[in-house]
Amino acid sequence: MPKSDGWTTQQRDLSVNVSDLSYILHPVHEVSTPEKKEKGQSPGKDKIDHPDRPLVEMACSELGLPIEGLNDKTQIYFRNMVAINLFHEPSFQDKLAAITSMTQICGLLAAMFSFAARFSSSDLNSAHEREFQPSPTAKADQLLNKALKYVNEALIECDDEPPPLCVVQALVIATHCQLTRGVHGKAWRSLGLCVRLAYELNLHLIDAGGIGCGDTEDALAWREEEERRRAWWAIWEMDVFASTIRRTPTAIDWAHMETLLPVDDWQWFGDRKSPSSFLEREPTLRWKSLYRSGNQSPKSWFLIINSLMKDAQILSSPHGVRAKPEVTKAGCQSGRLCPCGGEDTFQQLEILSNTIQCFVLALPSHLRYRGQHLSFDSTLEPRQNGSTHQLHCGIYNIFVMTQLARLMIHRYDLFHQPTNRDKRGQNSGISATKYTARPMTNVENLSRQQYFEAADNILAIVSSSCEAHVQHINPFLLSTIWLAAAVQLVRRYVCRSSMSSSLIKSRFDVLYMTYKRCVDFWDAETALQQNLETLETQLEKFFENQADKHAPHSFHHSKDSTKTKRSPGSWIPDEPCSTEANNEISDTATYGYEGQFHFVSLS
Repeated sequence: MPKSDGWTTQQRDLSVNVSDLSYILHPVHEVSTPEKKEKGQSPGKDKIDHPDRPLVEMACSELGLPIEGLNDKTQIYFRNMVAINLFHEPSFQDKLAAITSMTQICGLLAAMFSFAARFSSSDLNSAHEREFQPSPTAKADQLLNKALKYVNEALIECDDEPPPLCVVQALVIATHCQLTRGVHGKAWRSLGLCVRLAYELNLHLIDAGGIGCGDTEDALAWREEEERRRAWWAIWEMDVFASTIRRTPTAIDWAHMETLLPVDDWQWFGDRKSPSSFLEREPTLRWKSLYRSGNQSPKSWFLIINSLMKDAQILSSPHGVRAKPEVTKAGCQSGRLCPCGGEDTFQQLEILSNTIQCFVLALPSHLRYRGQHLSFDSTLEPRQNGSTHQLHCGIYNIFVMTQLARLMIHRYDLFHQPTNRDKRGQNSGISATKYTARPMTNVENLSRQQYFEAADNILAIVSSSCEAHVQHINPFLLSTIWLAAAVQLVRRYVCRSSMSSSLIKSRFDVLYMTYKRCVDFWDAETALQQNLETLETQLEKFFENQADKHAPHSFHHSKDSTKTKRSPGSWIPDEPCSTEANNEISDTATYGYEGQFHFVSLS
């Protein structure tokens, strides 16, 4: 009797159970069986077998790179890509050798070399090379465009078949490079494709039914699963960043994730299967679950605090567009979270604040920032659990993200819209009368103190880091450094009598210059410079008119307002703004900025 779809009647009888029936009983458009699909050859029409010339060599030739430079370029990539760790470095050459599609391998290498190009200026030794070779930025752009072209071709080759992981990894790196330049349209759409491909490969369900280490006992299989986990969490992190900038919901549904957080790199590279935890839906359980698992990976702890930051952002500023005045006064009728959420929002933010404090206390000791100097030196001897370079990156990224989460929480106390709670005299939002009519309450003073303290903490770790540290941190944090500078600018007007203006300006200068260095190195194209100038102008106008309680203080974010001539006492150096930045001002926020101007619309 012939087999039907690979199953005999006897096999069906042995394998079918209620869970399998439930899985099959769904109108899915593909073959639905409870068994896992076998891994096959990477789909693609460009499978070429050249015994006399390896595919990797052909790909290097296609990209204009001598094969002799392949190892150097990959090492530059691995040494400097600290934001997302996608590859098992010890076996990376084996990974390249296993790719059977010219398009796929070109896409992967082009994406990696695009990132590495920014760190490769030292490769041009002679004056002749430096004169005729494109700049690192231009070279990075060329390779990025090639990577996106190859990825698109690879996806076309795959037709209806799921793409191999290497194609997703190439797109992840390319999207990361795009987002570093700014969360603009192309980057935003590339991220959406990343999310769709991740779901297509079921990267969100790698450990479905698992208990902490994954189901497999095979070290090689665990290594491959960990590589897939890294791809998922890289996409998740980009999704959180981009959605925070654009003030939108995340594309990924956190309620449907069954993929363990990544383990430490040194454990993965040594094929040491280690326990981890899931990202719990309940914020208060996330740090507990990771702490109990024993996972001390800097990336996993960063992902936990990153998730808490996003929760705080949703509560404190969930709208992607400015609310209409009549809606603001009437309150939110949809039942969704909104800036005027009243007592419930205050309580949720307080829970998050307490959770963040517990996170800090539970953080592994080697990942804590205690005022120590961070050299980010990759030449120092490796530690038992990773290099000094990676360790300092982890400390920096976790600490700065922690401060951003606190800024998100306390900005609600300071800048929320008036509600019935405020009318009872209990609010802590900023208004013109608060600094003239009456002293602030203890709650208000505490919120304001913690808000500015978070910005000062970012200044502290910036000052304790080496001069070139902006090259080694997660580039997504560039906007958080900008936000810390913007908070100091707000402080200039809010704390006029209690703090030296010169002291505040000195703090602003350090953060602003660090931000500018980040922009120069990563070639970021955003409207942050213009937004900072607009913030300063509007602050001056707002406090100049604070005596007139009946005058409207709404801030109309228009191009005309951005052209207002700044006062001679402006703290911001004059710099030309690019046309692209001017066009993007209404869409480009920061990692933590998301509508910081709302407070000037209080009545």
